Amino acid sequence: MNYLKNLGCALAVAVVSVVTGALPASAQSALDRILSAGKIVIGVQNDVPPYSQIGADNEVEGMDIEIARAIARDLEVDLELVIITGANRIPTLVSNMADMVIATVGITPQRASAVALSDPYTAFSMVLVGPSDVEMSSYDDTAGKVIGLTRGTMQDDIVSRNAPDADIRRYDDDATVVQALATRQIDATAFGNTVVASLMQKFPNLELERKFDAYSTFAAIAVRQSDADLLQWVNTWIFFNRHNGYLASLHKKWLGIDLPPLD
Repeated sequence: MNYLKNLGCALAVAVVSVVTGALPASAQSALDRILSAGKIVIGVQNDVPPYSQIGADNEVEGMDIEIARAIARDLEVDLELVIITGANRIPTLVSNMADMVIATVGITPQRASAVALSDPYTAFSMVLVGPSDVEMSSYDDTAGKVIGLTRGTMQDDIVSRNAPDADIRRYDDDATVVQALATRQIDATAFGNTVVASLMQKFPNLELERKFDAYSTFAAIAVRQSDADLLQWVNTWIFFNRHNGYLASLHKKWLGIDLPPLD
């Protein structure tokens, strides 16, 4: 009887060993990895004022930058900023070059199929902007006009679809689009309302004016789809800072507006 009992125990141990050995070791979650490393890598732009821009000290600053620093502070980890362009925001994430991207990433179904998007932390109208001598008050007026857009952005998608008869010229980053506008290589471009206000102030000689609202969008913080725990933490951070007034204070400081409705 003891022999049979011992044999049964040995077989049980062998079965457990085989089963557990066949299972992959549980991968470390994104949040655990960041906390263990003591550092988070966040992709940001430096050419979308006042969300991101180069300041007087030649360092990047803006609302998105301040949010990145606050997230690192609240996680109690060091922050490494990776400067990216509008076109490579999603590739930066899927190629594991950053843990998250904070760069006014507009919420769309197409982007949600590639990365995980947080609850919105801001919202804005996208505006067609151009010199005052360019007649353009609706999409109907874009036929034959030269419109410069940043490749791979939401405005590239939406404006291109709604202005099929325009001459669409695509550039690799926002700074190049602005340069094309400043040198009159294009008739108009599309940026967020607060960015347009900054451009009008920066280039008074161009006599820029808002032509019409292209569309409205909500912006999210983006993480990899597999990083569900990090997404949950980010959503909690946004909820907490929406209701304690911190996000509202950032909108006042950087954009000069009240926090828009995000529901």
